[in-house]
Amino acid sequence: MRVYVLTPSFPPTDGGQEKHLLELSESLIAAGACVQVFSRRVDPSFAPAERMGSVPVMRFGPCGEIKGVGLAAVPRLVALLCKMTWRLIRDRRRYDIVLVSGFNFMPMCAVVARAFTGKPCVVRPESPLEISEPLGERSREKLGLTERSLAVRVLRRLRRDSARRVDRYVAISAEIRGKLEQAGIAADRIVAVPNGIDMERYGMVSTEAKGALRRALGLPPGALLMIYTGRLAVSKGVMTLIEAWRELAPEFPAAHLLLVGTGRGSFDDCEPALLAYIDRHALARTVTLTGSVPNVHEYLKASDLFVFSSDYEGFSLSILEAMSVGLPLVSTRVGIAAELEAHAEFGLLVPPKDERALRDALRTLLPDADRRAAMGRAARSLVQSQYSLGAEAGRYLDLFGTLTASMTDRSRPDRA
Repeated sequence: MRVYVLTPSFPPTDGGQEKHLLELSESLIAAGACVQVFSRRVDPSFAPAERMGSVPVMRFGPCGEIKGVGLAAVPRLVALLCKMTWRLIRDRRRYDIVLVSGFNFMPMCAVVARAFTGKPCVVRPESPLEISEPLGERSREKLGLTERSLAVRVLRRLRRDSARRVDRYVAISAEIRGKLEQAGIAADRIVAVPNGIDMERYGMVSTEAKGALRRALGLPPGALLMIYTGRLAVSKGVMTLIEAWRELAPEFPAAHLLLVGTGRGSFDDCEPALLAYIDRHALARTVTLTGSVPNVHEYLKASDLFVFSSDYEGFSLSILEAMSVGLPLVSTRVGIAAELEAHAEFGLLVPPKDERALRDALRTLLPDADRRAAMGRAARSLVQSQYSLGAEAGRYLDLFGTLTASMTDRSRPDRA
């Protein structure tokens, strides 16, 4: 099976979506597929062509931000889509199927190319928000547009027309499936394939190993360590989290907040505002920021409680990673956390954008070591029983095989 993967961003761009797409590509290769990734050259320092692990990656210009920059994004986006579409048409003998990460504009490349190549395409939306609107709120504001503006309605129509020509959609969560159905996608064109995780990399550790990790990572040895992993961005609710922590820190002097990630490169980067807030309220002693790190799993294993404050998520691999390590959660009711809530008590879930509810949940769980331990065991057991990278790759290959076989059957002449 020869798979071309289209994605707006890919490592070394930092993010859960990018990291998981790399892991999925490696798993597909390990299962025998040939994979080629095409992405945008987000930064001029990124190589135009290289291998990330076992995955060959080709990046197309132009460089520069696209999200939230208004009219400046239009020529960049058009150039990118044209280059990718032409590459798909030119390489039609080199691949069997196209997998697209994201719902916004990238699927148009595969749909237009399909008219010339006959190659099936599978689209994997990464966020419920991208399904709802073709243009984000910040981009609309930059352009001086509203939801009812002619340009927005034309984009919505173009996207809707191309969406009808996609062969299958992958729903990584029940929320994504619901949004796809609301957008008019027939249920029989949606296949549920939840994200998988490397269960060995994200495994539980003993108390002794946790202490050794803290020493190696330079973390407070005796603290009750509360960790967030992900982008330091407005949409991730990071400012809501730090505001809640400002009130909780004096109540729990043994607790420490660990923020793993960076906002750099995000259209809604809040890292400068976060640092200013920490300085203004003298929180530096109780908060550690690591920046972007390659060993997120080690920081998770060194921690005691996972906190996640995102406004919305399509899936959230960060939540699954924390659960796999055996951490209890205090999280907004988003992504996979909302989907698994009914299966076991692995944490306390609160509404998005509700600082008071987030603060109260943390206040409940921080002093209760026994409950945290029970929740952590339940979290690990739940992930172990349902998710793995190998199983995810196998589901994709089954789907690809079904689609390519169907296309082959249709192309055969009628011998009757």
